[in-house]
Amino acid sequence: MQKIIFLLFWFASISVHSQEIIVKGTITDKDGLGIQNASITILDDNDDSVEYTFTDDKGSYGLSFQKENLSSLKLEISCLGYSKTSKLITAVSQVQNFVLEKKVETLKEVIVEASQKIKKEQDTTTIKVASFGNKTEQTLEDVLKKLPSIEVQQDGSIKAHGVAIDKLLIEGEDMFDKNYKLLTKNLDANVLDAVQIIDGYEDNPVLKKMNNSDKVALNLKLKKGKKNIWFGNATLGAGIVSQNRWKESLNLGLIRKEIKLFYLADYNNLGEKATDLVSSNVMENDIFSEDRLEYTAKSLFTINSNEIGLFSKTQSIFNIAFLNSLSFTKKIKKNLSLRGVAYLANDKQNQNSFAETNYNFGANPISFTENSFYKSRNSLASIELELKYYPDDKNYITNLFLFKEHPSKTNNNLLFNTSEINQSSKNNNYTFYNHFNHTLQLDHNKILNNYIYFGNDKMEENAKIISPLLNSFLEVNSGEVIQQKSNNSLFYIGDKTKLITQFDNVDLTNSLQFEYSKEIFANQFRIVEQRFPDYENNLNLNKIKVSFDNAVRYNFSKKINFTASLNLQNTNFNTSIDNKNFWIVNPTILLNIKKTRFGNFTVSYSENNDLPEINQLTSNFQLMDYRSFLKGTSFQNPLKNSVTQFTYSIYQDQKRFSVNTGIIYMKSKTILNTASTITNDFNFSSSVQTPGGDNFNFNFSVVNYLRKLKLASKIETIHNWNTSPFSVNNDVFLIAKNYSNTIKYTATTYFKKGINFDGGFAYHFNKSVFDGNTNENRTKDVFLNLNYPISEVLLAECNNALYFVNNQNYTFSNLVLNYNPLESRFSFRLIFNNILNEDKFTFVTLNNFTFYQSSVDLVPRYLLGTVKYRF
Repeated sequence: MQKIIFLLFWFASISVHSQEIIVKGTITDKDGLGIQNASITILDDNDDSVEYTFTDDKGSYGLSFQKENLSSLKLEISCLGYSKTSKLITAVSQVQNFVLEKKVETLKEVIVEASQKIKKEQDTTTIKVASFGNKTEQTLEDVLKKLPSIEVQQDGSIKAHGVAIDKLLIEGEDMFDKNYKLLTKNLDANVLDAVQIIDGYEDNPVLKKMNNSDKVALNLKLKKGKKNIWFGNATLGAGIVSQNRWKESLNLGLIRKEIKLFYLADYNNLGEKATDLVSSNVMENDIFSEDRLEYTAKSLFTINSNEIGLFSKTQSIFNIAFLNSLSFTKKIKKNLSLRGVAYLANDKQNQNSFAETNYNFGANPISFTENSFYKSRNSLASIELELKYYPDDKNYITNLFLFKEHPSKTNNNLLFNTSEINQSSKNNNYTFYNHFNHTLQLDHNKILNNYIYFGNDKMEENAKIISPLLNSFLEVNSGEVIQQKSNNSLFYIGDKTKLITQFDNVDLTNSLQFEYSKEIFANQFRIVEQRFPDYENNLNLNKIKVSFDNAVRYNFSKKINFTASLNLQNTNFNTSIDNKNFWIVNPTILLNIKKTRFGNFTVSYSENNDLPEINQLTSNFQLMDYRSFLKGTSFQNPLKNSVTQFTYSIYQDQKRFSVNTGIIYMKSKTILNTASTITNDFNFSSSVQTPGGDNFNFNFSVVNYLRKLKLASKIETIHNWNTSPFSVNNDVFLIAKNYSNTIKYTATTYFKKGINFDGGFAYHFNKSVFDGNTNENRTKDVFLNLNYPISEVLLAECNNALYFVNNQNYTFSNLVLNYNPLESRFSFRLIFNNILNEDKFTFVTLNNFTFYQSSVDLVPRYLLGTVKYRF
């Protein structure tokens, strides 16, 4: 049956004749000056949008599209401040120039306010940032956190209209690609005029003709005075009471038609990590667009830093961060551009903690304590270059090259009960990726995309452990140093050719992929000159994969479509131990209802079958940290799971109202599990292929703005139920059940005068049941941030957070004074951090059979003064 379905997909491509319409021209005012950002829209006889574009800085535009019925198409021109005009299209290729007249209107006050703050045109929503800020924002990220329909996640990633953004553009240009956190965390908030949410975004101009993208992008519009000149700012900050705090930063930007450039630098010890701002490898499989595949080698030895996820990093992270980054785009020729990003990020972190762990195994409980002193130096340097070539309307070529070097040093002195232990590692990671894409329009309804990719990721790890317990276990002298060296690498090369065909109501994709990869996972384990082969592995994995991807999307209308896809792959899985061949079938079906007056609905079902990774196949135990060993397994069948998902969302941007909810059920049919044996001093885990468990997740959020109260509020809740098999000091696998629940409420006021606030509370609940034992854990937190304009030039902020954790309370209060002299390029800031001087935090985790309690040091009270100069 599966082969029949595959053949139906593969041979379903047929051709339907339609014509390509090409329209171009210029939009000017009565004085003959070009009008920038005028909207040009093609409408059908139902006044539905068929295609659209915007004029450039000279007022020029051009667009092309396919349509059978030429008699009912209308070209409509509109721009804010000008009268709208339109004209029927009667020819296949034509030039249409327009002269717009200025429009003066008297509108009701409430309508004027809404249009100034949020404006929606076709798939672009423009938000004026001045309407949602309170002048306390320092960076672009601070601004984005306050805008409706935009969410900044805890890790700095961004969602717009409930979807993770594909690009963050600056004046229409992509400058940072996936590393946009370099910009959001550093760009001065003062340069920003508006943020645009672009739905249905497609960067590839040839694929854009298909008009079937579900991607979302953000476009930053800068203030008019920031174009065609150098602009930026420099900040100097130093501790006034606590002399060991500082912050120095530099922003430099140039936005011109032929070149755009940003230089961002930062040096501080306020808790933020520089290396967290850059993205890791990217894995994108897009049925109707371009793909991007970046694989990584597997690491071996890990030293835990014991960071806290509950608090902000400025409250709990002891780190010195250094960042230098340069990004640019350059028009080499009219149809050829170059984009580049280079950065150097470095973190020096010192983190102290104390932990107590209890394993409850009936009559034989195991307990131990760890007093840890952690130091690390983590660096990341990278160069990224992308060429974009658009020789004509039918061809688009890009080549993206990335190189990364990632050295790190970590040292951890600790007391394990009463035993003194040291574990250290010195690692280096070298990576390069290359992505070549050629998109060719074969016909008015057929596009061919050829993607050639290759990469190499090499990881060198050198770990040293001094542990009397480990030496006793290995029966060697207690003072000897244990050395574990690993040299893991992955090389891969592949080609994926994709044919995309569009009929009246059908989008069809047929693709063929060939990929070869060679992976090495090898380590040496020795003390002086003595080798320990039982704790060494030398595993090679060669894979040859041939994959067929076929998908069909039937468009019942512009708002309802149904997609079915089938991935069929054959993989030759050749290791040093065994040689196997696997056929894998992954089907997906999806019903999508979008942009209706009732919102957007999606229902989908998919099966995800895959093969284990190389580090799960080792035949001997390997040391993972100073007390943990892990061994892989031999497997017979692919790993299997299925996912059923329902999502609903509605975004009414101008009313600042949104609802977002989703239900996900995942059934793991076959997984690689671990059977663990825990002793007083060590953990031994072995991979075992077993049936999996279930995971059910429900999330719901609603945002509403009460205009009369000038209050925006958000309520959200997340529930998760899961069951999974566990085997700990037991010959059988027992089922562990876990439930977690989070409820949050936040509110923000937008008063024109007086005190404004944003605040809220959160409640977190966790429950686990394992082997007849039930454990529960609750935490609560409340925050309230106040800002008050003392005068026209002086603004005060008071930020407060209260945490209730295990019958203990933790209170953080920060005070910030902002002095912004009128008509001055200088601004001044005083930051009084952790006024109450909370110095230690203790938290407890109860999970299945484990009680874990950890205490960590917190950043002590300090007063920081900064001066910023804008130019």
